[in-house]
Amino acid sequence: MKSHRAFLFRLLLTPALVACACALPVGAQTQKPSRCLPPAVTAPAARGQNIFTPRQEMDLGDAIAEHVQRNYRVVEDEEMTGYLRRVGASLVRQLPETEMRYQFFLVDLPEANAFAPPGGRIYITRKLVALTRSEDELAGVLAHELGHIASRQTSNDMTRILREVLGVTEVTDRRDIFEKYNRLIENVARKPGAFRRGDKHGEQEQYEADQVGIYAMASAGYDPQAFAAFWNRLAETGGKTGGWFSDLFGTTKPEARRLREILKNLSGLPPECIAPRASTVSGEFERWQAAVVNYTGAGRKEALHDVASRKQLEPPLRGDVTRLRFSPDGKYVLAQDDAGVNVLTREPFAALFRIEAPEALSAQFTPDSQSIVLHNAALRIETWSVNEAKLRGAREMYVKDGCMQSALAPDGGTLACLEGNYALSLYDVASGAQIFQKKNFFKPDYSNFISMLFLKIVRDIAERGADLDVLDAPEWVGMRFSPDGRYFAGGQRSVSFTVLSTVSEEVSAVVYDIPAKTSVPVREVLKNLLAGSFTFLGPDRIVGVNPEDFRESAIVSFPKGDVLERLPLVGSTEAVTSGNYLLIRPVQGYAVGVMDLTAKKILMANKQPALDGYGDLFVSERINGELALYRVGQKEMISKVSLPRNPLGRLRAAAVSPDLRWLAVSERTRGAVWDLTKGERVLHVRGFRGAYVGDDGLLYADFPRYEETERVIARLNPSTREVKEHTKMGDAGATQHGPYLIARKANGKDGSLLSNMTLDVRDARNGAPLWTKSFPKEAPGVWVDENHGSVVLSWPLKAEAVRAEAKLDAALAVRLAALKEKDGDYFLQTLDSWTGRVTGSLLVETGKGSFRIADVFVSGEWVVIADTENRVLVYALAGGEPKGKFFGHRPVASKASNLLSVENERGQLSIYDLSTMEKRDQFDFSSPVSLTQFSPDGKRLFVLTANQTAYVLNLNPAAKAAQSP
Repeated sequence: MKSHRAFLFRLLLTPALVACACALPVGAQTQKPSRCLPPAVTAPAARGQNIFTPRQEMDLGDAIAEHVQRNYRVVEDEEMTGYLRRVGASLVRQLPETEMRYQFFLVDLPEANAFAPPGGRIYITRKLVALTRSEDELAGVLAHELGHIASRQTSNDMTRILREVLGVTEVTDRRDIFEKYNRLIENVARKPGAFRRGDKHGEQEQYEADQVGIYAMASAGYDPQAFAAFWNRLAETGGKTGGWFSDLFGTTKPEARRLREILKNLSGLPPECIAPRASTVSGEFERWQAAVVNYTGAGRKEALHDVASRKQLEPPLRGDVTRLRFSPDGKYVLAQDDAGVNVLTREPFAALFRIEAPEALSAQFTPDSQSIVLHNAALRIETWSVNEAKLRGAREMYVKDGCMQSALAPDGGTLACLEGNYALSLYDVASGAQIFQKKNFFKPDYSNFISMLFLKIVRDIAERGADLDVLDAPEWVGMRFSPDGRYFAGGQRSVSFTVLSTVSEEVSAVVYDIPAKTSVPVREVLKNLLAGSFTFLGPDRIVGVNPEDFRESAIVSFPKGDVLERLPLVGSTEAVTSGNYLLIRPVQGYAVGVMDLTAKKILMANKQPALDGYGDLFVSERINGELALYRVGQKEMISKVSLPRNPLGRLRAAAVSPDLRWLAVSERTRGAVWDLTKGERVLHVRGFRGAYVGDDGLLYADFPRYEETERVIARLNPSTREVKEHTKMGDAGATQHGPYLIARKANGKDGSLLSNMTLDVRDARNGAPLWTKSFPKEAPGVWVDENHGSVVLSWPLKAEAVRAEAKLDAALAVRLAALKEKDGDYFLQTLDSWTGRVTGSLLVETGKGSFRIADVFVSGEWVVIADTENRVLVYALAGGEPKGKFFGHRPVASKASNLLSVENERGQLSIYDLSTMEKRDQFDFSSPVSLTQFSPDGKRLFVLTANQTAYVLNLNPAAKAAQSP
């Protein structure tokens, strides 16, 4: 199912914002002399009257930014944006005077692009900056986007959409514009066709923006020919523009047709509109471009006030190490986690420096051990000097169709890419040039399509706000470089079924000699191994798993393919850095095993998957997060080391004591408790899945089964540092939510929990039953909020259970009858979490599923909903009327103070007064927010950030309205 939100984003051209707003004051926008007039654009009346004045369009732009900006980190660095603003200002001065306030943003997206939604905002991606070759090309990109704004294209489209979807024909003040934009979000699914634009319409808008942009470039003293050259390179048109013959038969590509129009505009540019070349500082553009590409600084500037307490958690909670590798000379070790890479010396075994790289794929040492190279799915490639402990250089690679899967050569010089069109390509990193391609290399079979569908579903659900881990893309094809970076080898096996129900198998394999720039013939035995799991044992040997018969797996010479020896192998394989050993994952109940290739037997195994060897030395992660060195055949450690702090990842469980003294946090495999008065860690335990700290300061935590230890609810005393087993859970299906244990129990013989089931709620502290509630019809969705003490049940409005409820509730029956449609709508029933008593009910209309509920809880007289459109909706518990709408997510409320905290952009918290629905304050943190909780009296707000810093904010002075940021 396509996301309705995507329709709106496509229209607004704002899929992401990683930015620093760089506004140009109106006074700087002077009008051009009358001797050179800008090209005429289509008047709004010709398209339908535009209902937005420039000032109203800026309010619309603010609403759009609040809607989507939280998905991307904001970069506030004058060195990065000042140059962009200066170039933009020189172009703006060429346009007609307007009340529009132009703003320029630098954004981090995986594609080379720029875009301009309504309201004067222009966004350009770092990858596009990397692709430009001069200030003239950069100016051409910005000028084109200014052309979109100057011709009022997106506000014209919004005028049409508001009219077609909502019947809106006018807007007034800022509040009215935000209200109507929210209504539009809530009605996207009712008329999805209104959000689609025809190709011809889009092409015409591009031509128009090009025409205005070329005029602005030339008038500002830039070379307009640079824009044509840039578009030719970006669109990969090869200089082709089509002609009357290709137009006649419809074979002219839109990119070529646009290049033709650009060249036509260039040839028709009046001489009086071509200003003298603007003076520039030699090398200034190149220095700025390099700074943008290499930028690794913090995204948001901290702006806090009334901080009652600020404590850094010590020692911090360590995330899981996902990869360990020795350097080829054995002097260094890299330890990669979800947030970055730690570099260590082997002798002494100690941390050297850390690389923050939260989205990096497998990092590796270069063959000379002097550098570390890494890349991410967006094809950003970084090279770090080991000796200097700093970034040596970065590259933003551009592949038009994107990469489904990628691999980087050990020397960082070659990138392998399985493109979106299923071609397998190799790119030279230094030049960006494609050096090899095999079209249609990947031939997805039935299982691949199922994996693709499942991956898309999970990512769509996670994007809409569900608490799910986003899955990494599977390895669609085998892609490996030899350790010396000379060869690339790839393979794939596709299995399909014929109409006669017979199995058809097709194997693809390629070996490429990079220095020689030539493909190498692949013998059948090598081809078969490359199509399965394989790894290089050195520059001249590979070992591969035979997918047809694991006993026929083999070590073969490379690239000749002579069988050197046979051995039985299953699973995923990886060679150690040095030594005749092979890592196999998984093996015999362990995450990783080490096979002695001489003896052909498993030598040892480890519960933690990260492991590597160098000679007779092995490095692995311990349960407590430390790294340790071992010698083959010896259980005793040679040495160990604690790694530096890393940012928190997804929290599996978290709890704060009511007095804000104790904090308990768990990630996947490790958890900890800190004394917040000191920032001191008092307990370090294995990962838990539920947590509650009561008034007595005791922590009750749900520890899952681990090896031979059964699942238990344990009682931990932070004051005495005691941990005691409290309640054995066994295989009980209950889930801990703060002080509650929630279990779903089937009532029917079929064991189904979809209908005819019972909700059983117990006290997590002692297992005592609190209440049960049976549901003979459809089972409800259950939303439990331990911080607010609420349980909310939800059903689709068309559910039989809702009709049954309406027979018992006359007021509900009247409300149901008043609804014109029920598709995607919800019926919510609120309960007291300790007694199960019904406290209220309400209906939530979603405009045929234009949004879904991501979270819901009750705080005093309010029902607070976080939806999948980055919004927080507030309803009155009594009567169920909507009372307020705010952009943001992860809401937390206080019944005592009637305050609501909402996180919009990463690291930015806004405080709202629920009595007036007005914004009261704002706090900006330099790190993303991981956890927020009000004190019982609502006068203080606890905040935990991803950099493992705990804050307590005093909200008493927040009574005054915050100034607009």
